Amino acid sequence: MKTIWMMGLFGALLLAGSAQADRDPEALARTWCANCHGADGNSVSPLFPRIAGQQAAYLGQQLKLFREQSRSDQAAHDYMWGVAGGLSDAEIAGVAGYFAAQTPKPNYAAGDAARPAVGKEIFLRGKGDSVPACFACHGPRAEGTEQAPRLAGQHAAYLLKQLHVFSTSQRPAAVSMQAIVHGLNEEELNSLAAYLQGL
Repeated sequence: MKTIWMMGLFGALLLAGSAQADRDPEALARTWCANCHGADGNSVSPLFPRIAGQQAAYLGQQLKLFREQSRSDQAAHDYMWGVAGGLSDAEIAGVAGYFAAQTPKPNYAAGDAARPAVGKEIFLRGKGDSVPACFACHGPRAEGTEQAPRLAGQHAAYLLKQLHVFSTSQRPAAVSMQAIVHGLNEEELNSLAAYLQGL
């Protein structure tokens, strides 16, 4: 935990130290952001989301929420509050645009090939009256929109962690997801995450 806290503090100091003028967004992305997300946004660790090809407007919105400390889940606190706290609006827009322009790489995982079948059904058709089809907000191939993130190719473990966060009040900007998550059981959540990783 101390290492994580030090990372956040170092990030805040690094970014705040040159806050007098906007910095080159690509340089920020390739130096600081790359530590967790990879220089091209295709992170290899499921601790950190893959942000290559993510919608620029969505990324920008999330960076502002981190900067405002509105996202209060533990990972947001540990990794992103300090980093985003020193970013200007122009730098946020530039970093978001840089990662949006990167090419997402396939993220296939070995495992039970039948497992994502239930997840595919939920993504395309929803479940009963309480869970709408995911594609209605996230796009037919989970490519995302300005309001909803790209989910295709995301680490299943990261998706599952965020789905559990949605069941709390730690992501207030995603109120609509709270009711949806409560309509799915653990096996369905796992299957949905596995399906999305394979897209």
